[in-house]
Amino acid sequence: MLDVANLRYRYPDGHEALRGVTFSVGEGEKVALVGANGSGKSTLLLHIAGAVDVQEGTITFRGESGVDVLRKNVGLTFQDADDEILMPSVVDDVAFSLVASGVNVREAHERAMNVLASLGIAHLSDRPPHKLSGGEKRLVSIAGILAADPEMLALDEPAAALDPRARRRVIDFLRGSEKSILLASHDLDMTLDVCSRAVILSGGLVACEGELPELFTDKNILEANGLELPLRYA
Repeated sequence: MLDVANLRYRYPDGHEALRGVTFSVGEGEKVALVGANGSGKSTLLLHIAGAVDVQEGTITFRGESGVDVLRKNVGLTFQDADDEILMPSVVDDVAFSLVASGVNVREAHERAMNVLASLGIAHLSDRPPHKLSGGEKRLVSIAGILAADPEMLALDEPAAALDPRARRRVIDFLRGSEKSILLASHDLDMTLDVCSRAVILSGGLVACEGELPELFTDKNILEANGLELPLRYA
């Protein structure tokens, strides 16, 4: 479904964030993207969602390439939820992409409310986003992507700032989803609950990839890439 081949990216200051990344995500597959801070996870997700132009290498979605293809088919949540919450109320924000694509406001709000309810936050629908807690903003940002109904989800630290109950709600929702998911997170226990395979990034390269939970029980591989055993195995 998604194929990344020899992807390289250098920032204007000369830092090479991606140094030849190659991997794929299959139809309906849920893949964890893990690595220490600075390994290139967020930069990679921005490329996959079409938010950054490819400098070198290729990204194809069902055989097609280009930022327009990626933007149409891949929904991205940013690491900082404040970067994607823009509207005066929660329901307006979640419905924003639908209205922008031509869906009438009433239908867009109905679809937004259904997604909010599925995440257990329908009671926040009329609240101004700037008055929400960090965890509530995170859930709203996820709801906004889900409402747009993309073919694939690229999620950057979706459990950040969530309390245990909200974290469990997100895990259950993602685990039950039939969409392809690329889940970048430091929360290895969450990725074990959602994903069947993992790609480990280190220094802008794919250091290792393999099936879960086997990969996350290998202490030597994890330590070599700046990671620690998930809490359930520690």
